[in-house]
Amino acid sequence: MVQGGFMMKWKVIAAFGVVFGIAGIGWGVSAQRSSDQVFELRMYEAMPGKRDALSERFHEHTMAMFEKAGMTNVGYWTASPGDASDDLFIYMLSYASREARDETWTRLGEDPDFQREIIAEERSEEFKLVSTIDARILVPTSYSPLK
Repeated sequence: MVQGGFMMKWKVIAAFGVVFGIAGIGWGVSAQRSSDQVFELRMYEAMPGKRDALSERFHEHTMAMFEKAGMTNVGYWTASPGDASDDLFIYMLSYASREARDETWTRLGEDPDFQREIIAEERSEEFKLVSTIDARILVPTSYSPLK
């Protein structure tokens, strides 16, 4: 009888091990599937001498509009002074998926504040701050620390 109780404890422990093992595998697979996250790297060449004004507009208005539309602000950069790319303004956004990226840009384009404060200014030769835009969708590698 003592041996039977001993075996029963091991069976219960083994059953818990199997349950936790399956749960861990399920969690790992679900985490892997949720890594559909994508990033967007956008590089703007500002109109000559207007990079600081562009940076200020992002700081004061655009970042909040991005957040409101569902985008995640990752970072914003400018080139070091004296660099050959003095008019370069770079930023990165992240999205849950490529589809989420498309949905948030559509939502942003429909925002009246964005239309008034950004689109209208960029269509005006007098207030235009951006000369060219280079946008790239980036997908993290399986070994990337940033996912």
